Amino acid sequence: MILQIITFLILILFLNFLLYLSLNFNENISYLILTFLIFLNFFGIYLYKKKENKNYRQSKKEILAMDHPIIKAARERLRK
Repeated sequence: MILQIITFLILILFLNFLLYLSLNFNENISYLILTFLIFLNFFGIYLYKKKENKNYRQSKKEILAMDHPIIKAARERLRK
């Protein structure tokens, strides 16, 4: 979590620096900023989908009726 916050802050500083350059020196740098933001959006969507697919693929352990504690206790009582 701390790594994500640090990465986010570095990206904000970098984008602010590029915005300063585009406003004061060269307008073409603003195209670089726009391309970079579009790339970050696609990368964020990719990571979100990857995480969502990973959670979807994990099989949940289904508890069978025979494994339920009440059923086990009833079986033990009937065996006596």
